[in-house]
Amino acid sequence: MRISLIVAAVLAALVAGVVWWWHATFVRVPDRVMVGASGEARLRQFLAAERFAERMGLPAKELRSLPDVDGLAPGGVLLMPRRRQALDTPRRERILGWVQAGGHLIAEAEAVGVADPLFDALAVRRVDATWVGNPLSVPFADGATLKVAQRGRVALEPPTGRLQIRAASGESVRLASFSRGRGMVTVASSLDFARNLQIGEPDHAEFLWRLMRATPATHVAVYWRPARLSLWGFLNENAFAVLAAGAALLALWLWRIAPRFGPVAPDAPPARRRLLDHLRASGRYYWALDLRERLLIAARDAALRRVLRAQPEFAAARPQERAARLAALAGVSVEEAQRLLDAGGAIRGAAFIQVIQTAQRVHAALERGNR
Repeated sequence: MRISLIVAAVLAALVAGVVWWWHATFVRVPDRVMVGASGEARLRQFLAAERFAERMGLPAKELRSLPDVDGLAPGGVLLMPRRRQALDTPRRERILGWVQAGGHLIAEAEAVGVADPLFDALAVRRVDATWVGNPLSVPFADGATLKVAQRGRVALEPPTGRLQIRAASGESVRLASFSRGRGMVTVASSLDFARNLQIGEPDHAEFLWRLMRATPATHVAVYWRPARLSLWGFLNENAFAVLAAGAALLALWLWRIAPRFGPVAPDAPPARRRLLDHLRASGRYYWALDLRERLLIAARDAALRRVLRAQPEFAAARPQERAARLAALAGVSVEEAQRLLDAGGAIRGAAFIQVIQTAQRVHAALERGNR
């Protein structure tokens, strides 16, 4: 008993020592984990900039189609990132006319070696320079200086030496703003400072706001690769599971109907039809064509011919006597026998069946009499 108590006490002391050592050695601290964008922010790289502009009092929207570019409202700010080759010459000219009338264009340079007709129209040259990784200082007329990230190797040569805003690394200009008509143009080697992942960095949101307020802007628009409407793209984005299931079912169906490998099985020999099958098919044919009177006359004549062979004097009897003799022979009423004798012409289905039954009873009676 004492040994078990001693062992239990030693184990409890060890557990208590481990717990004390853990709390004395390790401290719980918060940590950031990058999970990436999700939802709408994954599709719209400037969503945070749009929300920021709206909170500051400027309505913001994204240009989702090329016709939206044609309807730009005057006096706004237009962000145009790279990959805008879908813009044709008339639309580029309309954008430049919009700037001349008082708009503010903020455009990102394409990589060196990639065609950039918009920068060519603005007379802004792009040159390959050394890589810049650190934020650049951007001085303003009121004495403020902000740090802005312009990472990349693209340097710019704007068309004028009198720049309103300028950010440079040595002699390489990376961001510049200059007037054009009544409007303003800002060209940058990178617009990462306005994208979702970096707009929260120090000075980036303030710098973007200063650019937006460089002209008396009334709204903000973002051009983000408006795509042409495509049924395949819509289905691929919204109904991929249905398309995959349909493709799998189609493949299974093709596999099901495809011929198998191996010898071809011989065809089964044709079955010999009975005379009754041919008669039944002929009757169905006449019935389908509403020719019941032909079947009725044929059944009546066949029954009367058998009666004449058995009773030759039946032909010379009077009509009333023939009906009575036929009724006695078949075991039916005189009215039913008379209907069989008068059969012909248009007749309903129920009456047709009754006359045929009377004819069958005549045949059955004659069969019994011959035995």
